[in-house]
Amino acid sequence: MEERARGVTEKEQEMQAEAQSLLLQLRQYQAQAETITQELSFVGQALAEHDKAIETIKQLKNLKVGDELMVPIGANSLIYVSVSNIDTILVPIGGGISAEKDPDSSIVFLTEKKTQLEGTQREMAGALQKMEQEAQKLQARLQELTSGPGGQG
Repeated sequence: MEERARGVTEKEQEMQAEAQSLLLQLRQYQAQAETITQELSFVGQALAEHDKAIETIKQLKNLKVGDELMVPIGANSLIYVSVSNIDTILVPIGGGISAEKDPDSSIVFLTEKKTQLEGTQREMAGALQKMEQEAQKLQARLQELTSGPGGQG
């Protein structure tokens, strides 16, 4: 009788240890998922910035030297500026360095960068989805352990 009672206790301890391990893994997945979600937000913002830059360059191509523009300076404030050069766009090429490009080359360059960002976004979204699926499996197993025989309590 004592051996049987000891066996149940050992089994309960094993189940409890597995449940604790699953809970720890689940928390790690949740933390990683939060990080990926934040990074996805940053990538989304970068994509929006690229769209905005591409559209702005397209519109600038329709202007002439001397045309006036309103340029945002922050805090919902604007200033009037006159266009002095529409042939040169400064685009960031990495490491804090920018390069001068003509409007069409700038659009091509920014479109390529946008395509790379979209690929990164897809990869991150796939990783997040996979992580969420794994977390669901862990939750299901945890539910089995806590609601099964000997797991109540």
